[in-house]
Amino acid sequence: MASTRFKQKLREKILSYKPDFDLEILNIGLNQFQLSDCKAGDDIVKVGELCRNVFFVEKSISRCYFVGEDGEEKTLWLEPEMSFVTDYESFNLQAISKCNIHIYEDSLIFSIDREVLLNLYTTYHEWALVGIAIMETHFLNLFKITTTIHFNNANSNYEHVENFFAKYLDVVPMKHIASWFNISAVHLSRIKAERFKKGEINIC
Repeated sequence: MASTRFKQKLREKILSYKPDFDLEILNIGLNQFQLSDCKAGDDIVKVGELCRNVFFVEKSISRCYFVGEDGEEKTLWLEPEMSFVTDYESFNLQAISKCNIHIYEDSLIFSIDREVLLNLYTTYHEWALVGIAIMETHFLNLFKITTTIHFNNANSNYEHVENFFAKYLDVVPMKHIASWFNISAVHLSRIKAERFKKGEINIC
């Protein structure tokens, strides 16, 4: 059954952060996650609402974005499938969210409510350690990719994504990647075309 397989993936993901997790305590926490079947194009976090959940997305790349004063969508980050995602500012401070988190493909998603998670942290030290590890990993990865994008030129950024996040180029619209790079979609299309001419990429 798909939900059973996905729960096993969630279990394996958490164990990757803490391989010596007491299995009884692990199962207590896993049973607190709620399963949803989300569709391509859904925003699992929305501007103007409180973000009350941490999400674990099975099969879709996730995108965090906001709409700028010019009316254009600005990509803050992209996360691959099998990642924990949330709006940490809204989730931690219980402030209105300033961004949306979007999924591109149909996907099962496990989520856990903030109060339930905090209760796990308070009751079980191991869950608190895992929560810290997940948050640290998210922000370290975000810092690394943001630093890379900031200090590289657009062509190098495209090559970086191609080498390490190739699925992004198949699933994420070019305009969303372009806004992530802080360049125009036309500029990004030109880079893609130039790399194709040089035989560096294949365009299907």
